[in-house]
Amino acid sequence: MMQVQPAIETGKDILFLLTGAWDGVDGPRLCADCCLIEGALLGNPHWAEAVTIVRIEYPRPRPEIIALLGEAHQNAPTLILADETKAHSKVETANDRRFLTDPIAICHQLATTYGGAQPK
Repeated sequence: MMQVQPAIETGKDILFLLTGAWDGVDGPRLCADCCLIEGALLGNPHWAEAVTIVRIEYPRPRPEIIALLGEAHQNAPTLILADETKAHSKVETANDRRFLTDPIAICHQLATTYGGAQPK
């Protein structure tokens, strides 16, 4: 079932996360990296207001991310930094955009930028 996403707000960091479970070879699966960030969001609810969160389905291609970073960079989770956001972790770049895909680095970036707790 296709979910309708709100327009991606410019000027804010954009966080892409996978939605729910999908069918794996050995049964339903979850993305452990996205689950880690979802847990961090529960502990830091103010992050959800500071960044634009876009939840997408598991199957590739993932056009919402491709539109911003290109086909080679459609991993989730992905945090795309707004132009004015200072990077507090090592970032990658594509299409003149800075982004992170490591879940611990994403949590560190969000905690350092917006305050709150982060996993160790």
